[in-house]
Amino acid sequence: MPEVLTDAPERADVAAVADSFISLMRTFIRVRSRMLAAAQHDVEWSSHIILRSVASEGPLRASALAELIQSDQSTVSRQVAALVKEGLLERRADPEDGRASLLVVTDRAQDVLAEHDEIRLNHFAHMVENWSARDLRRFAELLKRFNVDFERTSELGSISEKIAARGRSAGTND
Repeated sequence: MPEVLTDAPERADVAAVADSFISLMRTFIRVRSRMLAAAQHDVEWSSHIILRSVASEGPLRASALAELIQSDQSTVSRQVAALVKEGLLERRADPEDGRASLLVVTDRAQDVLAEHDEIRLNHFAHMVENWSARDLRRFAELLKRFNVDFERTSELGSISEKIAARGRSAGTND
């Protein structure tokens, strides 16, 4: 008989986390729109992701950017063209291959990102102002762990298996 762990989570506890996570995602979508709208330099969410990725990863080819943000290269190409036109990204020759170009954020994009960071940090600071430093650190640790586990199991776990099974069963109904 397998050993039963006494500290294993109860199904109701798992359900409470799942329900809270779904609620958080819904709230996030609403708040994200308001936070971006509050910024003086209003930038769409998808554009913000591109700017943040290029800013944090350094100069990137459009193909590497598409892979990084897990998006279609043609979609990224259209978004990049608009950001270049707006003066938020610029194309520079790739020193390793003069035929290719690298995407680089402009000073204006750095200002946009800094403004968004300030709004985001002020929002979170206000939200957790009554938390103790210990609680905040512990929550950050647990949330980081949750994110890692969420991504790992989403890529490799039961969701992928269910999608594959659904595809197999759909093929047998023809």
